[in-house]
Amino acid sequence: MDTLLDVKGYDDKVVKICPNGTVGDIVELGGIHIALPELPKKGIKGEGLEAGVQVWERVPMPKELSRIRSMDEWAEAPKEFRERFHSYIEEEFRRRREGFWFYNQGTPTYITGRHYMLLQWTKIDIGYPSYLSFQREIFLHMAACEVDPRCIGQLYTKCRRSGYTNICSSVLIDESTQVKDKLLGIQSKTGKDAQENIFMKKAVSMFRHYPFFFKPIQDGTTNPRMELAFREPSKRITKSNKTSSVGDALNTVLNWKNTTNNAYDGEKLHMLYLDEAGKWEKPSDIREAWRIERTCLIVGRRIVGKAMVGSTVNPMDKGGEEYKQLWADSDPSKRNANGRTTSGLYRLFIPAYESLEGFFDKFGNPIVDDPESPVETLEGDTMAFGAKTFLKNERESLKHDAKELNELIRQFPFTTDEAFRDSVEGSLFNIGKIYEQIEHNDSLYPNPVVRGNFQWQGGVQDTKVIFHPDSRGRWYVCWMPDKDERSVLRIERGKYVPPNTHMGCGGVDSYDLDATVDSRGSKGACHIYNKFNMSDASNMFVAEYASRPPMAKIFYEDVLMAAVFYGYPLLIENNKYGIVRYFESRGYDGYVMDRPEHLRAANSSVNVKTKGIPSNSQDVIQAHASAIEDYVHNYVGFNEDGAGGKMYFNRTLEDWVGFKIDKRTKFDLSISSGLALLAAQKVKPKKPPINFEEKTFFRRYKL
Repeated sequence: MDTLLDVKGYDDKVVKICPNGTVGDIVELGGIHIALPELPKKGIKGEGLEAGVQVWERVPMPKELSRIRSMDEWAEAPKEFRERFHSYIEEEFRRRREGFWFYNQGTPTYITGRHYMLLQWTKIDIGYPSYLSFQREIFLHMAACEVDPRCIGQLYTKCRRSGYTNICSSVLIDESTQVKDKLLGIQSKTGKDAQENIFMKKAVSMFRHYPFFFKPIQDGTTNPRMELAFREPSKRITKSNKTSSVGDALNTVLNWKNTTNNAYDGEKLHMLYLDEAGKWEKPSDIREAWRIERTCLIVGRRIVGKAMVGSTVNPMDKGGEEYKQLWADSDPSKRNANGRTTSGLYRLFIPAYESLEGFFDKFGNPIVDDPESPVETLEGDTMAFGAKTFLKNERESLKHDAKELNELIRQFPFTTDEAFRDSVEGSLFNIGKIYEQIEHNDSLYPNPVVRGNFQWQGGVQDTKVIFHPDSRGRWYVCWMPDKDERSVLRIERGKYVPPNTHMGCGGVDSYDLDATVDSRGSKGACHIYNKFNMSDASNMFVAEYASRPPMAKIFYEDVLMAAVFYGYPLLIENNKYGIVRYFESRGYDGYVMDRPEHLRAANSSVNVKTKGIPSNSQDVIQAHASAIEDYVHNYVGFNEDGAGGKMYFNRTLEDWVGFKIDKRTKFDLSISSGLALLAAQKVKPKKPPINFEEKTFFRRYKL
């Protein structure tokens, strides 16, 4: 059955998840479009009831049938007894395979077979789970990942206590008890977590509480520690152990492995669960582990197994950075020619306020915003405020404790940017103030930043530069000079010179090669900065650029046009000299600043002006980092009066968060922004010491 559909109005393929091939409503989750099964004409549970009582309800197994503990006992039961419950068992197998429809507060609601198995037959530590709408989204997305031939699995970034471990454990048991000759695996941030917390406490326990008709022949003990093996036992287990020996063995195994990059290398996996993938610490590396273990799910061009990968996110130096890169590689809007994402995974994120424990109404829907009147919860009490208010109050109470506030936000994120926040500890800059600024920027409406490109008017070089708004533009701009101060071309001694040096300057981190071997390479980066003045746009970054056009000359021209538009000089990192030569060839070398006096080597015996500034000088490296540090302290986040800073470029702010002085070349935006700040520094020239012996204080007269 073809599971990928071309549907009018949708740019990408629509993924059909109905096992019977029907197509109903189309929903979007994590950037993929999913076709639900067609709405049944009749037979939906709760039909005819008032909307207020239409909720998910687990239906216990009939008491007589619940006394049967194994297929052996079932086979020995009277024929009449078996005929009476045969249709019941068949219906449960159908629901397991096709999914289930029920009315939820007046709305016909579809859940997948795996979701049904969790709710109806999977007992967890608190009993049987409740229906939660956000978990329905996880299961729908997971179903699409399973049937899509381009996808290797699901990558779910979550908040704490969202139940994902229970979901994946139940899926492993559901799948391992019905497929033949397969291997299913588990890994977590440690081998102990994989064995004790997932395999033994969850998966094995879930299997033990399954109804007898879902339990295949099992080899080994009823409480295994290493593997759950559904194969013919070497010795027939006695009937008193309640383990089935009737029917053919599946020869399927569910096991766990220690946390190493090549744990399953060489194995052919049918399903793999990578738990807490954002918390794997060195020497284990989730990206390297996935690079190896994804090959266990592929044979040639065919994907033969699926993965479930999920986690909250650790600080960047404790596994978070590798997971963040895996997340970036799992964007379904970015596919290769084979239709796959770079990782092969499809990512999914659900905000904490939609999945926060304790904030669900009796229908399993999240109580996000404050309700007009108190709402009855799943627990049977009433709730007068929403999850957003609760979490914002928690954040507000920690606003004077940057460390704790940052941890709370990272554990219960509203956005993916919040999920990937770094730890405050060990950061070169004040991350607390940086995140304050990001939150402030996100709250602004309208957003002061406009995206676009600078262009020569009419396409004629060396005339007038204009700014053209474009949603795909390479420049981000939040301020422009007055019209009479824009794009003023001044010529001195036959060369163009910047007319507005008193107003501002810029910093540039360039590149020379048009392409790199891996086609990734660093980006060209540029910042335009306003110096101190008496206007509102004082001490402020006003334009930002971070892109890698296919040709370096395009980047050079982009930067040149911005410099002309603002009339500002630029301080360029001169280890890549191509952009300086380009400016010279165009007659604009007057726009390239010499190395500032205060940043020249103190022990240099030669006082020669040089264009740009070196990147390998320790004096420059320290001054560069110090300039950003001072700027963050003085102008980023909220001041004592409660006013938000005017640093509106979130990409740069996020680059500052991760900045490492020993790996500075990875942080293009940090380099260019720091250079702009160095260019703006006013340093008083040191006066030579006075020689009092030669100094004449009084005029002498000859007698």
